[in-house]
Amino acid sequence: MIGARVVLVDATSGSQLADPVTTITSPAPNGSLRIRLPASVKPGAYYLLALNGHGNHAAQSAQFYVV
Repeated sequence: MIGARVVLVDATSGSQLADPVTTITSPAPNGSLRIRLPASVKPGAYYLLALNGHGNHAAQSAQFYVV
């Protein structure tokens, strides 16, 4: 079983946002991931960061923009 925590990161500052945070638990994770962004997320450049069960970097998405 693989467990990962996915966080939203502000690409400009490099800081992780406290919300949203999504947890993935799957024997073989693949496919797509949907995350509802709260109204507090401001327009700008972001990327998703997956952290393994130990909090270490596991994967990173391409940069995307919220408008």
